Amino acid sequence: MRLLGGRPTRPPCLRFTERALPRRQLLPVALLLLLGLSGCGPLAGPAGLPAVPAEPRVAPAARTGVESSEPGRAETVSQAYTAKLQLTPSHAEVGATVQVSGSGYPPGAEVGLVWYTVQGRYELDGLELVGQRYDPTSRLLATVRADPSGSINTSLQVPLDYGGSHDLRGVVGDREVSQAGLTVLPTFSISPREGPVGTMIEVRIAGVDWQPQISSWPILYDNRPAGVMTAVTTGGVAVGRLRAAGPVGEHYLSIWHNSVYPTPFLNFKDGAFKDVPGAEFSFRVTSDPGPAAPVVERSLATGNPFPAGAPSAGPGPGQLSLSANRGVVGQRVTLRGSGLPANTQMALRWGTLARNWTATAFTAQAKMDQTRVLGNVQTGPDGAFVRELAIPDDLGGIHRLDVLQGEQVLATTSLFVESSLVSFGPSRVRVGEEIKIRLNGLGTATYNNNVYAVTYDNAQIGYICGFSAGGAIEFTIRATGGPGTHLIDLYPFIWKSKDQAGDAMPRLYGVPMLTYADDHPWRVTPAIRLAVEIVE
Repeated sequence: MRLLGGRPTRPPCLRFTERALPRRQLLPVALLLLLGLSGCGPLAGPAGLPAVPAEPRVAPAARTGVESSEPGRAETVSQAYTAKLQLTPSHAEVGATVQVSGSGYPPGAEVGLVWYTVQGRYELDGLELVGQRYDPTSRLLATVRADPSGSINTSLQVPLDYGGSHDLRGVVGDREVSQAGLTVLPTFSISPREGPVGTMIEVRIAGVDWQPQISSWPILYDNRPAGVMTAVTTGGVAVGRLRAAGPVGEHYLSIWHNSVYPTPFLNFKDGAFKDVPGAEFSFRVTSDPGPAAPVVERSLATGNPFPAGAPSAGPGPGQLSLSANRGVVGQRVTLRGSGLPANTQMALRWGTLARNWTATAFTAQAKMDQTRVLGNVQTGPDGAFVRELAIPDDLGGIHRLDVLQGEQVLATTSLFVESSLVSFGPSRVRVGEEIKIRLNGLGTATYNNNVYAVTYDNAQIGYICGFSAGGAIEFTIRATGGPGTHLIDLYPFIWKSKDQAGDAMPRLYGVPMLTYADDHPWRVTPAIRLAVEIVE
């Protein structure tokens, strides 16, 4: 690894033990909005985001947006500190040990050392992303007893947290009596460092700042823009993944900080954040085994936010449950109903969205009142039924299923249509030939599976959108490059946010989000991995 400026760093694996961050899934706002507009009452569901490890307590004042105050410095009423606190060094990496010393405390008093930081989240408004939000939090790191002279002396390990400036405050009883600042520097690593074409490379940054100018990190692969890494909801830890591309030999990954534009700020040493380092790594492609089969990465295979089989209550007396309440177009699912009128035939209705562009403002409009009947269901003497059905060919995202008797809705549930790869090929081509890719289940919102960024050999070449195509699209890519394997990757990204215009929010919209699996407003959309072989 070669640093691009700032203090020398070592890979974080040498400094601390990697831990999985806690993850609490966010029930999509789109689901609530869709059900609400369809006449269903409000649903209760889990709402949460990955938090900074520990047991935080909320600081006195909450902060939204990207105000100019420094991260980790709570907005509290000014007060005169009566004791002194000092940290050595004042700049350190995650996992490093810092010395804590102080004086002026009551002799023999227990002094709590409280760490101030923030907790990030994406704020959603129905089908739109509003922007990033950061709420101040604090937590107790340690307690130390003052000696008879009122002095303290101990050491602390820098927490796994956002980078940038943080307050450490000394607390005696319920009063903060001292304060010192610590700047957390980012550290970088990649794994593995060699492998055949198509090897998944994991890039990790610990200590990503939350300030807008340095909160997103563009990645270059052989001087080509591969995508961006973020750590809004993951407590300052960004984990991005991309595949090794190119011929056998050395290839280079560069990690840069810049959020004003989605491209690297190459002369960052002349900017305001010249002390924040970037990094460069080399990866050696060892062989070309030929193109691998297409892969659709379901990032939430072990963290499904839509538990299967859970019945949902609607405005009527009955209940509906699904064997799997998410899936791709054409997938077979089992719908079960209970608590309904006995020996009665009722209609099964599917709800969807109608979308279109407004040509004058290039904005989206959506109506959630589109429905169609999928057929009938027949209850038995116990008021129950079982119905097998294929997921309809429709837009991706949340859809409502109703059982009706006449115009009365007797039971309701919802089903999420996932994006899917329908066809791809040919996989063996000559230079200049076209490769056709067809997808289905593209969605509806500015932050979910409506759009994909497309890369060719880790270079972004454009994006695709299912906005007004009913969820199904087909597009082509022309084969370029020398003989051998070439990679096509489709990454989730964010189309836009309400904060995008006029605010100092990160300009990371429209580029591949390499951290999509962990840090994205909608961790449901899969990445799609394709490969072709160019022959002579």
